[in-house]
Amino acid sequence: MPVIANNISLTAGSSSSNVFDNTNYQFVNEGTELRVSAAVVGANDGIQGANVNYRFTINNTEFADDAIVPTLVTGEPFTDGATSYRTNSVIATGQARNRPLLVFRNQTAGTLVVKYYVFISQQA
Repeated sequence: MPVIANNISLTAGSSSSNVFDNTNYQFVNEGTELRVSAAVVGANDGIQGANVNYRFTINNTEFADDAIVPTLVTGEPFTDGATSYRTNSVIATGQARNRPLLVFRNQTAGTLVVKYYVFISQQA
């Protein structure tokens, strides 16, 4: 199954672009499951308190707005199966093309890294 995963370095007060932009999954079909996992770490992969928020929508349906991204915990793997990092699990219900949006925003005075992992079920 397809996955979009990466690390995003966010400077103080900055926001990421939509992680679905310029991928094969900037539009998904009806019935597609999206499982979003995210965690915040310091610039050197160290444990860091979170004041990074995220917004997740599909079309006009908002699933998270200014929700806090969890902090990475030492010894707990960051995978799709790690439910402590799972921020959303939804199925796209629009009849035609569904447009997902996932954006992260750093509200601290320093640079932080967001790790994200988005599982995308097979397109019908």
